[in-house]
Amino acid sequence: MKKSLILTFLYFSVNFLIAQEPNTEIDERILIKEMSTDKNYGRKKKTNIKVGSVRNEYAFLFQLTGPNGEELKLNRLGSCCDVKSPLAPFGKAPLDRWEITYEGLDKPIILYLNGYDYEQPKCPVGLNFKKL
Repeated sequence: MKKSLILTFLYFSVNFLIAQEPNTEIDERILIKEMSTDKNYGRKKKTNIKVGSVRNEYAFLFQLTGPNGEELKLNRLGSCCDVKSPLAPFGKAPLDRWEITYEGLDKPIILYLNGYDYEQPKCPVGLNFKKL
């Protein structure tokens, strides 16, 4: 029990410190290059966007815009819903939920981001992205 508590504390401490690092460079792998054709991409637990790190979550989100280039308002709703991951402690990675709004949007968009696993991210349907 004591070992589990210590590991849990270390896990959250490391994630907190990583989240505090300034993002001075964008990992080339995280650059969005194409649109997803799956309307559920990123909007459900099963179709989470695998960005590989907390730092990459921010880099990914800051590339997104509204469909006509609108500036987004981002609100992190917290972590939820563990998914299987060989890279996460205990084999389960929590997903981060992000609420996205922009002027003219009727209902906020909720995206599920995976900061442990990586696949080339795409732009979710209904949004657009900055060509960097």
